[in-house]
Amino acid sequence: MLRRLVIGGALALALVTTEATALATSADAQMLKGRTSQGHRIKIAATKHAFRIHVFEIDLRCHDGSALLLEEGGFLWTKTKSNGSFRESQFGKTDSVYFRGRLSNGRIRGRLRVTDKEKRAPMCASRWIAFSATPG
Repeated sequence: MLRRLVIGGALALALVTTEATALATSADAQMLKGRTSQGHRIKIAATKHAFRIHVFEIDLRCHDGSALLLEEGGFLWTKTKSNGSFRESQFGKTDSVYFRGRLSNGRIRGRLRVTDKEKRAPMCASRWIAFSATPG
């Protein structure tokens, strides 16, 4: 019984610490806005050593020949390496988003790719799409 309380207390402390760090990071974040090479918008919150994609739009091609326009959002914070570069993959229920690039001088540039597989629907994917965002 005591062991469960100690583990539960440690988990609660870890959650509070993680939540406080996330709130501090989001409070210090600067909003970056930009475009993808497909001409769609992208919004990113960034600090000096981390960023979080708020929302972006992307065109996908499906295996049955159809096209799909997706709006993606709700990403987790991504830390950058000491030189500002990043490479990350995040997965949702039906989609996978891969992104890589560099955050420097308050500007972020990179490439991203999305795959999506809904139930009873064909597999859809994008090519690697370039994006760039600056403060504003």
